[in-house]
Amino acid sequence: MQSATSSELTCPSCRQVHHLSDIARTEMYVCGNCHSVLHTGPGILHTAYALNAPKGKPLLTPGTQGILKGRRCTVIAVTERFETGAIPYYWFEYTLLDDNHELAYLSFYEGHWNLLKPLTGTPAQTLRWQVSQPSVTWDGQTLKRFSRYQARYHYASGEFYWTDNLRKGTHCLEYICPPKLIAVEYDKGNPEDWDVFGGEYIYPREVSKAFFKGARMPVRNGIAPAQPFSIDLSRFFVGGIIFCFLIFLIQQFYSHRSQSLQVLKEYIVADTSNTGKPIISPSFKVSGKNSNLTTLLETDLDNSWCEAEVTLVNEQTGKETAFVLGAEYYNGISEGEAWNEGSRWQEEFICSVAPGSYHFVTIFSKETNGRPVSLTLTAWWDMPSWWNAGFIAMTMGIIALIIRAADYFFELRRWHSSNVDPYLYK
Repeated sequence: MQSATSSELTCPSCRQVHHLSDIARTEMYVCGNCHSVLHTGPGILHTAYALNAPKGKPLLTPGTQGILKGRRCTVIAVTERFETGAIPYYWFEYTLLDDNHELAYLSFYEGHWNLLKPLTGTPAQTLRWQVSQPSVTWDGQTLKRFSRYQARYHYASGEFYWTDNLRKGTHCLEYICPPKLIAVEYDKGNPEDWDVFGGEYIYPREVSKAFFKGARMPVRNGIAPAQPFSIDLSRFFVGGIIFCFLIFLIQQFYSHRSQSLQVLKEYIVADTSNTGKPIISPSFKVSGKNSNLTTLLETDLDNSWCEAEVTLVNEQTGKETAFVLGAEYYNGISEGEAWNEGSRWQEEFICSVAPGSYHFVTIFSKETNGRPVSLTLTAWWDMPSWWNAGFIAMTMGIIALIIRAADYFFELRRWHSSNVDPYLYK
């Protein structure tokens, strides 16, 4: 065998010819045709054992090329692994080799994808000397232990730059802080057989763009350990605060520009002579753009009530806007303590009133045997209003609460599938 890259290897069992990306680095090769495991050496090939045909269908095959995360890479190996237990779970892992001859591992399970690379430095050393600790820090983030299991190889095809018995079980640990993920694989009987990988969850559309020309990918099922919530909460909350701040600034600007003009003030005494009869107010004009009209009814009620059915009439178009203003006020002394309830006034806010000439038509009603009631009907044009800004802020707050609740239940579902502590998330 030669050390040149892109060489050929012939399987001694089935005579299938395979193309290797780097035969000099290849220590083990698995034939995708007969599933024989081939250990390479200086000019020597021998068959050690064979694996099995895949239970699922691999989406990628050795030799497939693409550009993932801005790097051109080639699939050099495909494996199907399974978690040992009462119900074995199977997933695929694809070994990628980029143009810089660096390795990465792309895993696929139930429509979800993770991209991992060998991890060195502090996190790897910490996990090496203190296995199965509850959490580990990486890049300033705390990753929590999510799962602990044993895995075996069921199927493999392609070249491997390491050698091992693929039939034996490997102890595995996973730590997560979505979208980040750390995977640890080790052999309890061999302290030197220890690997730590770090990476992140990647969306199917990235894999599709890299290897499948944007084709539709398998539907995701369930929540993956490192799958992030669909909305970045920190960005949403920061964006929401900035948005509300801008809304209030705009509202403040328009409030300073409002006219705040009193256009009518009418004094009326409601008694038996005019109760139930229409009273027409003097005409008044409003000008400028469409704006609001605020109407205030004030009374001198005392242990009584009154009500005004008010109609705003546009004298040019005849358009009518009807509303009701009511007031009731009661007071007294009970068991030596003074009390009161109700209000002697009420306000009505009318939006989007067009410029023009207007008048009010008012019909009053009051307590039948009550004394006459003195009323004042006042109208202001283009008053500053914070209602819209408040409504937007309240709506944003409700949306934020809904999103936060959705994220909370999303995390509960994620951690419910953890075999370490299904109720760790609080």
